[in-house]
Amino acid sequence: MNEPLNISTPADILAYVPHMLGETPKESFVLITMQGNALGATLRLDAPLCFEPKAFAQTVVSYATADEAATGTLLVIYTDENTTADPRPFSEYVQALRIELETARMPLKDAWMVTSEVWSNYLCMDPVCCPERSLDEITNSSGNAALIYRGSNVTGFTNPEPFTGEAAARETIAAHKPDGWPENTEARRAQWAELLQNPKGLTHEAALELAGALQHPITRDYLMADTITNAPDQFTSVLLGVFVARPDWTRVDTAQELVFELMKVTPDGQRAPMLSVIGWIEWLKGKSSFAARYFKLALEDVEGFRFAELMADLVNRGLLADCVRDPKKAYTRP
Repeated sequence: MNEPLNISTPADILAYVPHMLGETPKESFVLITMQGNALGATLRLDAPLCFEPKAFAQTVVSYATADEAATGTLLVIYTDENTTADPRPFSEYVQALRIELETARMPLKDAWMVTSEVWSNYLCMDPVCCPERSLDEITNSSGNAALIYRGSNVTGFTNPEPFTGEAAARETIAAHKPDGWPENTEARRAQWAELLQNPKGLTHEAALELAGALQHPITRDYLMADTITNAPDQFTSVLLGVFVARPDWTRVDTAQELVFELMKVTPDGQRAPMLSVIGWIEWLKGKSSFAARYFKLALEDVEGFRFAELMADLVNRGLLADCVRDPKKAYTRP
């Protein structure tokens, strides 16, 4: 199960992308670095609409150069623009990107365009040698089969389950909001640490206690920092994804699952902290589009929720977590 995947054909590569990102992108540029013949880091950005081509290309390459071992790159453009148009959709951006990648000594080796119906080679418009192809070729590729066999699946965005708790939950959660520090915070940190080791130990009462703890900004920040192992004990560094070593991503996944469980006992109007934590975790994983949606849900739950506003601003400006830019620390889906 630990043997390298044989990803060799274009269909294999196009199957690989959604598995790495957790969803099939829409209106996106996905750049994959190559280390010799091996695939490296995967970077997704929204398709450019109003950016100047050179500035967009320089931004993309600044992220890609975090993979210091990269010797080349591949590009996948997901769009429902007119694929038969000449010039191709986003042609000015692709040309600018090719120039910047050449300068960075990680030249573009190949590129494809994927719509909701077909896919084709982006760099070749000859219908004889590069015709449009069915998406079934991606689904039925050996690469997709190998990824599924290893347990990977394209899950897509997970909507939080609706509140299923009792009517008194709102008051109970409010009563559990820490009002003494550091004693109450330390108790919740210890509880959180135990649950990260044994998530099956989450009881209904513990869920209400932690839901209350997350209502307090300082306690929330401590629990977030404690989610990341081998991290400096500084909120700012942790929140920006700056870690001294690779995080224990299994532990981070466990934290995310626990927070989803907390929302089941948390009514509307008290969910913003949990939605923000999930959005932050998605951002750390390099899934900015998911992160933005969770921050939006947090702001719909509590208007003006400060942490969600700050993180949404980072995402909207295209800023990636520091760990995303470092292949040695970046998240890899199990």
